[in-house]
Amino acid sequence: MVIEVSTTRQPTSKFPVHWVSKEARYKLIELMLSTRSLTELAKILGVTPTAVRKYIKRSAHPSDEVLLKAIESLAPYEKDQAMSIIISDLLGAVKVLYENVEDKYRAEIKSKLAEIIK
Repeated sequence: MVIEVSTTRQPTSKFPVHWVSKEARYKLIELMLSTRSLTELAKILGVTPTAVRKYIKRSAHPSDEVLLKAIESLAPYEKDQAMSIIISDLLGAVKVLYENVEDKYRAEIKSKLAEIIK
């Protein structure tokens, strides 16, 4: 499986942002805000500063479109940490699924993961 992160400002639909949890979305916004002003981040994401404040307060979460813009706008020094947040989040969800299904479905999960990891 190849995940493409384009260097252009247009989000790519190949990145699986829909499955990224609200908590991971908040962490990504916090990561980006640690090196930018609130106003600058709002402009990059195409939202209002009020929206960014709501993300920080966790009273609203970034949409898939906003999350794609965030990923596309990562600075090179942020990319490793951001990818770690996303990978941990998605694999954590797979782990919870695996731990909560019957054995026959666990076998299917193992098989699908083996196909990916070849």
